[in-house]
Amino acid sequence: MSPIPSVHVGCDEMDKGAMSNNVGIGAMLLRWKCSVYKVVYREFLVFIVLFGIVSVVYRNGLDEDQKRAFHESQTFFDNYTKLISLPFLLGFYVTIVAGRWWQQYMTIPWPDKLMLTLQMYVPGKDERSRIIRRVLLRRALLMLTLLLRSISRAVRRRFPTLQDLVKNGIMTQTEKQCYESISPVVNLFWVPSTWFASTLNEAVRDGILADPAGNKLIMEEFLEFRANCGALWSYNWVSIPMVYTQVCTLATYSYFIACLMARQYTGPSSAVGAIDIYFPIGTVLELVFYVGLLKVAEQMKNPFGDDDEDFDLNFLLTRHLKTVHLGLDYLNDLVPPLKDDQPANNKDTRQQVRVPNTQITHPTRFKTVSSKI
Repeated sequence: MSPIPSVHVGCDEMDKGAMSNNVGIGAMLLRWKCSVYKVVYREFLVFIVLFGIVSVVYRNGLDEDQKRAFHESQTFFDNYTKLISLPFLLGFYVTIVAGRWWQQYMTIPWPDKLMLTLQMYVPGKDERSRIIRRVLLRRALLMLTLLLRSISRAVRRRFPTLQDLVKNGIMTQTEKQCYESISPVVNLFWVPSTWFASTLNEAVRDGILADPAGNKLIMEEFLEFRANCGALWSYNWVSIPMVYTQVCTLATYSYFIACLMARQYTGPSSAVGAIDIYFPIGTVLELVFYVGLLKVAEQMKNPFGDDDEDFDLNFLLTRHLKTVHLGLDYLNDLVPPLKDDQPANNKDTRQQVRVPNTQITHPTRFKTVSSKI
């Protein structure tokens, strides 16, 4: 048996990503990467500059008649900001986008179930059985990789050509020639699925896969894998209607354009109040909240891009390739022997059994309440 490769055990990159949000409130508010400050700072700077220009012009460049006209304009824009139900629009929009974002992640196919099914029904340790298992899993992952190349710029940069797939062992040179010989009328990511079915039929003919129920279960798992690939392609093809995105974007930016006039200090009788504020802290917080929600929704619409919170598909592909390689080539032969995990039925031996880490050694924090009435 080949030597087992070095595998990092413990807190891998996926665990680090999961724990990255478990930080203190101070570190969370001061973080720049993946933060709301990173997505709204351009709008913030533009708003502050324009707000300052309008304030300086009003305070130093207008006469009394012009200031009265400014007051009337301010009342109009203040009433306009009250007409726009921005929290409702953005809340409904973000809810739809976030639900779609999570559904897209849950649709990404994982090869683990297919790998375990193949190990169950193609259990031979001879070279022919090993080749059958490897080819079947590799062609399933080849289909996924071809799909992700077509919908993700990050994966496309990693595998810019089919020859790069050959170099990384995902595709063979013969498969590359067969794939390139097909006229690309449509997206051809599904072509390896036909090779999978042919290989499975070959395993049945050779007697390697003799159980009809196993053949059925393997094909069902692969069809589920193929269906998820098709669903990902559909998500990339059919996006949220542009009209809804335009409505939310126009409503958000027109609201803050109106705030440039409506939130200016024009005296104690204005809607702002009697406090002369040079920095509109309340309006700035609104900008961070509302524009931040809009920007987050825009990033979540396409989670297969290069934004900070987009899915790391390259890591996921690497994980799948390593998992399949480890599970089929090494762990298939590295199985602990079957033995009783409890000592023999001997009183003296049972007394030496270590007490498990349960309520006996660590009592509960609260007292048990009697169930008697």
